[in-house]
Amino acid sequence: MKFLGCGSAFNPVLGNTSAYFTRENSLFLIDAGESVFKNLFEKELLKEYEEIYILITHAHADHVGSLASIISYTYYVLEKKVVVIHPNDTLIGLLKKMGVGQETYVYEQKERLTVNGIVIDAVTVKHAADMECFGYIIQIQDDRIFYSGDSYELPRKVVEEFMDGRIQLIYQDTAEFETGRLSHCPLKTLEKEIPAEHRNRVYCMHFTNDFTEKISEKGFRYVEV
Repeated sequence: MKFLGCGSAFNPVLGNTSAYFTRENSLFLIDAGESVFKNLFEKELLKEYEEIYILITHAHADHVGSLASIISYTYYVLEKKVVVIHPNDTLIGLLKKMGVGQETYVYEQKERLTVNGIVIDAVTVKHAADMECFGYIIQIQDDRIFYSGDSYELPRKVVEEFMDGRIQLIYQDTAEFETGRLSHCPLKTLEKEIPAEHRNRVYCMHFTNDFTEKISEKGFRYVEV
């Protein structure tokens, strides 16, 4: 898993949190915030891979802000369609308002999808009261990871499967402190959920500020661009 950015909506210096991985001639991208198209363009990843799959966790701008541009560029300039993966139809209307018609991309509205031997399962997470938000369990052969998207807690199913070894790695949205408005997972919550001996398999991401030293002190890891 490689990252194009690891910042929150309020920390554009770190770039919007977005990750990708590849398999043969396919690019799998998770989220497409405002800064993502520029990074993809500079790295020429959209040109390099014939098949492009974009998993969207939710519709906040720092996760979908450049999705319309990615689709349009890939369709009109590179003459190929990206596949957008999201469990509900929210993004179709959003893209239409941006002038992006359904003829320019493929939309996979599924909670489970198998692509090139990769199994992708959507998991409902808690982040915002006004929209559905999802994380993804991604399985490649015998390896499974959980990518939280924005979430203020770890789903019970994920914790259980992580503890018994069915999920090997977790990438979790993490905030340094608890606040009165829950939207991102406080580091204290991770400490309660994950025993010390397993924390080196948990990567924190989506940073509003730099508290990587504290993350390391607690035994967790953190993503880097």
